[in-house]
Amino acid sequence: MWTTPLSPQLASGTLLALAIEGDPEARRSLIESLSPVVWSICRQLDPDPEDACQEIWEKVLRALPRFDPAGPASVKTWVARITHRHLVDRHRRRKVRGIAVDPDDELSVSVTPRPELGRLEGALAQLPDVHRRVVILHHVHGVALEDIAEEEGVPVGTIKSRLHRARARLMEILGGP
Repeated sequence: MWTTPLSPQLASGTLLALAIEGDPEARRSLIESLSPVVWSICRQLDPDPEDACQEIWEKVLRALPRFDPAGPASVKTWVARITHRHLVDRHRRRKVRGIAVDPDDELSVSVTPRPELGRLEGALAQLPDVHRRVVILHHVHGVALEDIAEEEGVPVGTIKSRLHRARARLMEILGGP
């Protein structure tokens, strides 16, 4: 599983406490530490990842004073959850408004130095949104199935089914056994 290491200050809570209090440098460091996670999720799940990232960081910084460092979630998990919720809301708004998304737009932002990752991203892009979200959140970012189910507002069994179907489809696309 791919993870972004947190800075030692963020992991220890010193930087986080300053960021919660509103210190601009601490907030900038928080954003720098967690931006790869947010960008990765946005790039995979939104046709306009730049706008989505901007909106998400605005939302995170407004909500930061309500984050409980002693709570059950790490700041990384908390930010990933906000990111996921925001992207689901953006997707629903686009769907309700009937805004068409050009699938080529999603692929054009997907540039990787390793060919196997490009092939995997191409295969992921062929999955329906609900299946792609589950694969990326669970396998790439390590979000628990129960948390994904809660965010999606569906039973855990539904998430497990989506994940199973997504894996099966990926195997077809990638030519697996």
